[in-house]
Amino acid sequence: MKNLITLLTLSMLSACAVSVKTYQKPDQSFENYETWCWLEGCEVTYQGPDYLYDQRVVDEIANAVAFNMYQKGYQQGDDSSNLVVNFFMILEEDSAEVNNLYSGTYQGEREWLTMMYPEYQKFLKGSLVIDVLDRQKSELVWRSTAVKYLEMNPIYNKDEIWKGVEKAMKELPGKSD
Repeated sequence: MKNLITLLTLSMLSACAVSVKTYQKPDQSFENYETWCWLEGCEVTYQGPDYLYDQRVVDEIANAVAFNMYQKGYQQGDDSSNLVVNFFMILEEDSAEVNNLYSGTYQGEREWLTMMYPEYQKFLKGSLVIDVLDRQKSELVWRSTAVKYLEMNPIYNKDEIWKGVEKAMKELPGKSD
């Protein structure tokens, strides 16, 4: 029964959609922006917990961000680009109490112990933050924060990364907007 509850909890967590919140500087127009590059000398840099560093994940996020910028009409440039783009990841460990639902059979001591010492399912709350800054003014003009609940040991999944980044960047105004 414990394994079934754990399996159901993990299934619910992995099925959770990415929730996205965006910020755009009030009255910010994007019509004059044409080019962009990465924050650190136009090179992608990893910002996140050391224990989670995986070059494949960083590269996949960077490729997805670059593709979405291109789809919005922005060209990747050099150190003189109008916009500077950066992303970073945040992971927080969390848990939820797992209720042991029995099939009506008396469990004796086990039921009493479960009520005294409830079981918890651990999971990760992962956030991907994408910042777009105006290079000339050195100020944040747009930010997206995408949050998803993950298993404790997330597995690299290219399709999920691309879908998550696409959803995170959906509200970024395009060059012609």
